[in-house]
Amino acid sequence: MTDLDQRIVRTLRERAEGTVDTDRLTARAVARGRVRRRRRRIGAGSALGVVAVLGFAGAGALGPVPGPRWPGAEPAVAVAAPARVHGVPGAAAQPDLVGSDPHLLHFTVDPARARWLTWQSVAGAEGARLDLGGGRQVAFDLARTAEAVEDMRHEGMTYPAAPAGADAFDGQVRQVPSPGPGAQPGWFLRWQPVPGLYARVYTVADDGSVLRTARSALRLDAVHRCASPLRLGVLPPDAGLAGCEVNAIGFPDSLDVLLRVTRPGERWMQVRLQYHSEMAGSRAEGNRTIGGRAAYLYPKGDELELLGFPKAHLTARFGWPSQGFTEADAAVVLGGAQVAPDLTDPRTWD
Repeated sequence: MTDLDQRIVRTLRERAEGTVDTDRLTARAVARGRVRRRRRRIGAGSALGVVAVLGFAGAGALGPVPGPRWPGAEPAVAVAAPARVHGVPGAAAQPDLVGSDPHLLHFTVDPARARWLTWQSVAGAEGARLDLGGGRQVAFDLARTAEAVEDMRHEGMTYPAAPAGADAFDGQVRQVPSPGPGAQPGWFLRWQPVPGLYARVYTVADDGSVLRTARSALRLDAVHRCASPLRLGVLPPDAGLAGCEVNAIGFPDSLDVLLRVTRPGERWMQVRLQYHSEMAGSRAEGNRTIGGRAAYLYPKGDELELLGFPKAHLTARFGWPSQGFTEADAAVVLGGAQVAPDLTDPRTWD
């Protein structure tokens, strides 16, 4: 069973006690189908596997490294990218900030050499996937410990089983077995860009030269806001933001933002903003009200949606396996959420 099939089955099972949300199911299926097509184009038979990048030569901001420029470096249409944050030091200047604030990313990429596809910030680590042009994709992770780097995972990627210790961060490109039948070989590059930071790069390609190319796109001297299209203005008591993930692979046709709200004791809630240009309208009527706006509690009573976003769903899931939050908590979070006025235009995200 494919990942897409599993998602459809899971959605149907979760909505078994009530009416299936066909709009959401169709949107997710279309979005995942497009992502699968994009992944297949990376290499014949290859299961897109790109994890963790960062290339630096010194302890300061990365200096220029020769490498090809990304085709269409200045596109006519806005490209998805996290909004810049000023006045906060980057990873090179203050390594201990990496993974300390799920709102922020303490690195940047050169838009002339790479395009953002996904990005995320979790406790102790940050990462992203990049499009280098010509069907070449890489992903990178940056963390304060070797263990945190190795624990990072990106949805849709296949990882070799062999873990690496701190002594493997020697800046050498190493080949690993193919992540799938008929796929191209995998390539790792691990190193310490500055004392107190560990970086890992992984890609699937005929050779490992793309890892060296990727370093020309990365900088540690700037900071971005992770969840740029979505901000949570109010959280329940004792709760905090613990993770942020943004998937812009299908942008501008689709965009997926996932935030994790936690409480002590391994209790958490998932807040998700999903947009798709082919989503067949939004739900018109709700069965709840949040701050004067219509909302809808799904039949199983574990997910609440705030209505009124064209071609988009804004939901808070607080039931199993999340646990530890209530419908009232979800209403507080959704009531204080701020969504960018135009999800297809990153210039409105800040």
